[in-house]
Amino acid sequence: MKRISWTILPIVILLTGTTAVCNIQKGALPDLVTKDISCMGGNLYITVENQGEGSLPEGWISLASLYLDGIVQEDILLNKPSSTSDGGISEPKGISNYLLSYDVSATVRVDFFLDYNDEIKESDEQNNQIESLYIGPCLLPDLRVRDIYLDEDSQVVAVIENVGPGNFPLKSWVENQEPECILRIINNEEEFCARSIFEFDPDKALENVEGIAVFPTGLTINEESTVTAIIDCSDMIKEQNKENNVKTVVLQSQKNL
Repeated sequence: MKRISWTILPIVILLTGTTAVCNIQKGALPDLVTKDISCMGGNLYITVENQGEGSLPEGWISLASLYLDGIVQEDILLNKPSSTSDGGISEPKGISNYLLSYDVSATVRVDFFLDYNDEIKESDEQNNQIESLYIGPCLLPDLRVRDIYLDEDSQVVAVIENVGPGNFPLKSWVENQEPECILRIINNEEEFCARSIFEFDPDKALENVEGIAVFPTGLTINEESTVTAIIDCSDMIKEQNKENNVKTVVLQSQKNL
């Protein structure tokens, strides 16, 4: 009997220990924090992260409260982000972004409270608020097609400029993530190429007002051609003027003259 009991005892201990580890993992809690409050175009842009070890419960609904200069605004549904990465705040280390339709044309005091309806049990309930943060003014950028010309090798070159008055959002240079901005080159009504901003402006020259990006397109003209350049940005990027995002010219190689 003693030999049997000693044989069983390590197995019992092992199973008990395994159960304890599983219980610890199952008991891991999320922890929501506001990572950033800034401008996207002319509007407010808020980034929230789940920095905890646990996921949010299935079917969760949580509200955030926003005050601008002490005046409460419409509740923000945290489960309805504008964009996400790494699964959004439903997952550990996930991030959710919220583009809010508040025109911040002047400096404004922001107070922001996550999960104010206490829907989510968190590992830290004391880091859910940001108070007296001053943002703005959120000036709008304005990309325009400044010029299209042929270089000495008869290659089409497109020149893009940020005429401002605001800077262009740096998030646009993150590959495969919103907001996206694409330059399209069309030759005689056929699209020749489409390049994201991190391809046609790898040095981020367009971030700053009066910044200029010069893009050799790789399109060579041997006969008279109608060439169009279009700056096509996602709706998340608001601009001062959308009417100057297209330019069309007729080009003729000097080699054939």
